[in-house]
Amino acid sequence: MSETGSILIEKLDIYAYHGCFAEEERLGQRFLLDIVLATDIRASALSDALADTVDYGLAVAVATEAFTSRRYNLLEAAARGVARALLDNFASVTRVEVTLRKPAPPIHANLASVGIRLDFRRED
Repeated sequence: MSETGSILIEKLDIYAYHGCFAEEERLGQRFLLDIVLATDIRASALSDALADTVDYGLAVAVATEAFTSRRYNLLEAAARGVARALLDNFASVTRVEVTLRKPAPPIHANLASVGIRLDFRRED
């Protein structure tokens, strides 16, 4: 029996130097990530043991390293890098959803943020 659940990481605030414009590369900016990790939670629900689930502290560290270890022009590429790292590091994760936002994009408009939401599934 499978008991699919999700590990939620919300509003992970990371400062990085991604973007297409010279100011973004030079000055950097804040990014907000929401990450959903789909996994079978049966073992951890029964055992109540961290070893039987995805350690979200480690997942945050993996996501942060993937996001900051190189510079990306596009949010899509940065989100893919994060998702790939999470899938590579956590065998029990079957799907990763990444929502990535720029709260202060270099756009002359009154808006809260711009961003993307991508869904990545482990290939069988």
